[in-house]
Amino acid sequence: MSTDRDTTRVVRSWLEDGVTALPDRVLDTVLDQLPATPQRRAWWPARRSRDMNSYAKLAVAAAAVVVVAIVGFSVLPRDGGIAGFVPSATPTLTRTPTPSPVPSASPVALREGDLTPGTYVFVACSAPPCPTPDESVQLTIDVPGGWSGVTPNAVWIDENAAPGGAALAIGFGGNLPRDPCLTTDLIDTGSTVDGFADAIATHPVLDATDPVDISLDGYSGKYVDLRLPADLPCAEFRPWEPGIYAQGPSHQWHLWILEVAGTRVVIGTMDYPGTSAQHRAELEAMVDSIRIEP
Repeated sequence: MSTDRDTTRVVRSWLEDGVTALPDRVLDTVLDQLPATPQRRAWWPARRSRDMNSYAKLAVAAAAVVVVAIVGFSVLPRDGGIAGFVPSATPTLTRTPTPSPVPSASPVALREGDLTPGTYVFVACSAPPCPTPDESVQLTIDVPGGWSGVTPNAVWIDENAAPGGAALAIGFGGNLPRDPCLTTDLIDTGSTVDGFADAIATHPVLDATDPVDISLDGYSGKYVDLRLPADLPCAEFRPWEPGIYAQGPSHQWHLWILEVAGTRVVIGTMDYPGTSAQHRAELEAMVDSIRIEP
């Protein structure tokens, strides 16, 4: 016959031999709930060997551990654990708040000299440095750091000089000298986008690409690439008049020729074969940022 005392001794012995010990109050609760079960005669002959006794002891101990685990879980306080064990907190997802967009500062008039990064108002004019600018068309452009203003219609790096300078300028175009070193014999381009673009592309001296249809800030027009000579034949090689002249050998001009509310507007970026990739990328970014206010 098995008694409560025998069961208590077995459970306590097994727990003391292991690496885990339960508090007496938990163990006593478990043992109180274990009924004393009379031993019944098996229908096959029982073996009394030491091995069988060891297996029996192990089976009893294992069964007791299962019951201890079940009952112990049911009597454990909800806000604590065994032997001071504190369950880890359930992880929670933390969403990084999306920063609110910082409102852009109001555009300011383009000024001469070094510029801080910001949005500037350019005024289209006939010929830099535009002593009497025509203010019929204004543009806002996001200018990065490191650039300087040439009021009121241009910015540049290294004063647009060879071999690595760069610039962006806004104007209206003009008539083309048949000889860019002279300004006495001019080809009339009229006031249209096509008249100016076609005159550049077909000029007998200028090295230009065929015009391509483009759109910028919702305004349609033509795009033309123009490369000026590597060996400049004169001090002031002028593609059109009034306008600026080549600032150095192999000066490259990239022209967006647009019609804005009946007015022809020419947006030109300028660089050299030696202009850095960074400054070329900044020129492209400035063109992409253009907003036109007719």
